[in-house]
Amino acid sequence: MSLPQGFRAWLEKESQLWQQDGLLPAGQRERLLARYPEEDVTSGRLAFALRTFGVLLLGAALLLVIGHNWDDLSRSGRLATVLGGLIGLQGIGLWYSNRHSRQGSVLGHLAGCIMFGAAIALTGQIYHLDAHSPDAILAWCIGTLPFAVLLDSTLLYLGGLILAGVWLSYESQSFGFGAEWHNQAANHRLVFFALLAPATWAAYRKARPALAGAVAWATMFSWIYFGGDIGIPYFVLPLVIASLHTTGDARARGWRFIGGVGVTVITLLLGDINSTHRSDFFKLETLTSLLILSLALLALWSAVRSQLTLRIWPAGIACATLLIGIANNYDFTQSPIGGVVIKAIANFSTLALAVWLIRLGLNEGRLRPYVYGSLVFLSWLITRYVDIGHDLGMLTMAGFFALIGVILFVLARVWKTQSENNLSTEMADYRPAWMEALISKAKPYARLLLIGAGAMQAGTIGWMVWHHHQPMASGERFTLRCRPIDPRDLLKGDYVILSYDFSPVHHWQERLLDEEWHKLHPETKNNRSMRAPY
Repeated sequence: MSLPQGFRAWLEKESQLWQQDGLLPAGQRERLLARYPEEDVTSGRLAFALRTFGVLLLGAALLLVIGHNWDDLSRSGRLATVLGGLIGLQGIGLWYSNRHSRQGSVLGHLAGCIMFGAAIALTGQIYHLDAHSPDAILAWCIGTLPFAVLLDSTLLYLGGLILAGVWLSYESQSFGFGAEWHNQAANHRLVFFALLAPATWAAYRKARPALAGAVAWATMFSWIYFGGDIGIPYFVLPLVIASLHTTGDARARGWRFIGGVGVTVITLLLGDINSTHRSDFFKLETLTSLLILSLALLALWSAVRSQLTLRIWPAGIACATLLIGIANNYDFTQSPIGGVVIKAIANFSTLALAVWLIRLGLNEGRLRPYVYGSLVFLSWLITRYVDIGHDLGMLTMAGFFALIGVILFVLARVWKTQSENNLSTEMADYRPAWMEALISKAKPYARLLLIGAGAMQAGTIGWMVWHHHQPMASGERFTLRCRPIDPRDLLKGDYVILSYDFSPVHHWQERLLDEEWHKLHPETKNNRSMRAPY
């Protein structure tokens, strides 16, 4: 009988301790390990991937069947179909859980979570619910995360990451400008990072480099413009997290790449030689900036204590980038000396990042960080050349391109003849005793918790229906003359848009609304486009 990779590694570690404690006689450990070889990971993962695609296709087929018969169903029939599909698919996942089939349980609950998202959309269509559309994605994400945590499934964690990113993207489209929207953006980003927390915890509890890399990539959603500003701390955060890892930890690789991209973008923009004023599209959220700067200083202090140069570099670069970002935001660039200092530190940080990545690639014997560092250096070289080379002639440009070519040959030569000692890869699990004790206590109730998570999804649909009926049950009725328009929409189906006699706004009413809006939002006094829609 073959064992999965994680169980086989656990058996090797534990059997060695058993032998040291005298629980296993000499030679018994080798016989035990030979009886339980490690399963072929590649074939197992490939089979699971094929089953996952099969579930997705079956789910699409189910939704198409529902859509084909949708117009023939009554409102109660539609609701019964939606709830029946949700409960049935989650029931399949529970059935596989009772049979101790992990893959079947994960795939069954995956199909159920997909149906949960479809149920939210279909219920909204049945009752023509008008709400803030990103909230539907947020509810879908929150309803999926309990299954990811209870099943400890990388696949469901990835689904949660995608839904969290999609939700934040949709939220960003509803933002305008000004301090009010800027504060709301900060709150939404904090919620987004809270949604990433379960996947991050899972990646470090069981040493999953791929999942840690997926979380790092997901942080790029926080770079989305809210109100037309760039949040510098969110660009630097991945590099700060990378510097907290021990040397050789494979989980740091995704953070390094994303952090390198973020810091390169910020330092290249702040280091613009021709700019004579501060970059107004950089805005800082004070609390977030202080928290991330404190984390960067902690990483720097830890790296200095460990006396590992390859950890000191990224922490120092992150601190420098955050500090010049704060200086840029608080008008330190108004003085000529302040502007020059910020530009100098920004350019130095870009070069330091390139050198660190190149050294990291040489030490680890890995080509990717070496190439990343080379690309950062070339990006800096080309960007600064564009800043100062607009008045130069063709011969100068030819020499510049020749210089880049020579640099590429030199970098290739250095890589080929590198002689630094490679670092071993090590990943320590993060398993505090209190957390493991909590998990051990919750394991006997896993089935009940899964049922509760499914009931929460069904309850969400029930709440949508109940909320729709509340105005009809307890509201006051008004009769209005209306002018109906009956369009057809691909997603909403047949619905009616009602226009009332009081809908048109006269010029004097618009002027009064403008005055009231500017009293409430004085920062938008000179910009009519910033007011709320009527």
